[in-house]
Amino acid sequence: MIMEDKYPNKILNVSRLIEKYDVPAFECNKFFYDQNKISPCLAVILTSDDPGSVSYTKGIKRFCSKQGVECRDFLVSSSEELSKKIEELNKDNSVHGIMIMYPSGYGIKDTNFMNMVNPLKDVEGLHNTYLGYLVQFEKFRDPEHLRKLVIPPTAKGILSILKRYYIDYEEFFKQRGEYPEGLSENPFELEGKRITVINDSLAVGRSLALMLLNENAYVQICHQYTPFEKTLESVKASDIIISAVPSSKFQIPTEYVPEKSIVIDISFEGNFEYPSVIEKCYKIAPRWDLVKKGNRINDMTLNRLISNLHYLTNCSLPEETLKEMKQTDF
Repeated sequence: MIMEDKYPNKILNVSRLIEKYDVPAFECNKFFYDQNKISPCLAVILTSDDPGSVSYTKGIKRFCSKQGVECRDFLVSSSEELSKKIEELNKDNSVHGIMIMYPSGYGIKDTNFMNMVNPLKDVEGLHNTYLGYLVQFEKFRDPEHLRKLVIPPTAKGILSILKRYYIDYEEFFKQRGEYPEGLSENPFELEGKRITVINDSLAVGRSLALMLLNENAYVQICHQYTPFEKTLESVKASDIIISAVPSSKFQIPTEYVPEKSIVIDISFEGNFEYPSVIEKCYKIAPRWDLVKKGNRINDMTLNRLISNLHYLTNCSLPEETLKEMKQTDF
């Protein structure tokens, strides 16, 4: 059942944010790439024939095609093949970004493969140097602030939604002297807000927690070793709740969700009770299948993936071009 038609004022409008912020930025980038005869290229490495990974790769390829990005996919079946393919793509000057479908399942820590990828081609931002920069709250790789650093796209997508809504609410306030729906303050202000993140993976929970800490939020991470009752305690006291537990057995009862909270559910299975959670919270990005395609969290993630690829592609551009691009300030 599609929920956005029934609860139009409750569902976070991801598609509007993409249209307002990403479309003009990507069009601007494409203009400069065409001018410099550069064609962005993304390489996706599948580590198994897992149906979910195969489906996700097909989705990435379709999205890249719409964005004028070449996408090449490769299938490997062992740690040796994966290491060899990473080395090969690191040396291929026609490839600007490398993405690997984790977990690899080869009996070796995936961080080993993450750190094999050349940071200048790491479109996922999982190399230890990027995570180190994230801890230090660095945003650029150069003192001139022309070359942006890469941040894991799913976590970056969630932060983008919150920060863009904050900007929109501030614009509304400047025009009308009040916030939408008669609110006395901006609910998307992150500073000082209590945020519960239920996930501790590098690509989502840990990266997102660091980003939120950099915004001066009060962050609580919960994971598989957190007692469920402690997770519920944190949820009950939260302004923002973000959950990404890959299990249909994990579910937050609506009674623990505060009425004025913002909820983001990025679990494929869904980590909340529907539709009661929608009715109770202030705003929500619900489970993927409850909103139309184009308005899902995954759509924002794909846009952040392309954004990361653009950051890496920009390293190939002349400095004067980068200075000109910076003036657009997207």
